[in-house]
Amino acid sequence: MPVDPYASPSLRVGDAERARAEAVLQEAYCTGRLDEVELDQRLGMAMSAQTRRDLSAATAGLPVRPAPLAAFTRPTPTMATRPGATPLGGIAHLSGLFTWIIGPLLCYAVATPGTPARRESAKAFNFQAISGILGVVSMVLASLLLPGSIGGPLVMIAWVTYMILTIVGSARAFSGQPFANPVTRIIRWEALDTSGR
Repeated sequence: MPVDPYASPSLRVGDAERARAEAVLQEAYCTGRLDEVELDQRLGMAMSAQTRRDLSAATAGLPVRPAPLAAFTRPTPTMATRPGATPLGGIAHLSGLFTWIIGPLLCYAVATPGTPARRESAKAFNFQAISGILGVVSMVLASLLLPGSIGGPLVMIAWVTYMILTIVGSARAFSGQPFANPVTRIIRWEALDTSGR
């Protein structure tokens, strides 16, 4: 029950004030903040109150009303962009699946020097060049030195590994997460500078 802070506690109360105090006490009982015995005691105090001090004593110390629960709403999806996220770098990696070194080279040429897009395009180009050379060499060696039952599955494993590394590099570039390709870490040959310059 709101109490006027400027009103004197010795002012007399009427039926309207007692009715408001009674409503506050009943609401506290309905929400489980008062038990039946305490409700009866407080209602007796409120109904016999003559002054504001008496009425305030009837409602004093009520447990705090619990905050209403927020309605469940689905969280709205947000696009979390990272500072290094670069769509052009992701496209450079993916284009290697279809154009070998041409797509990454075009993306490198279009990207502004010093940007993450240029760095990712250079990484994609270097990986495509190394994997292309390794692919040709491994197919020639497998066909000359290994029987078809062993060479064929090895070439297929190499091809699947190439596709996985290309897709992972693209996903990392799209999300802005750093990715050091294991092939380019082992074979440290760079046709294009990966510092982004």
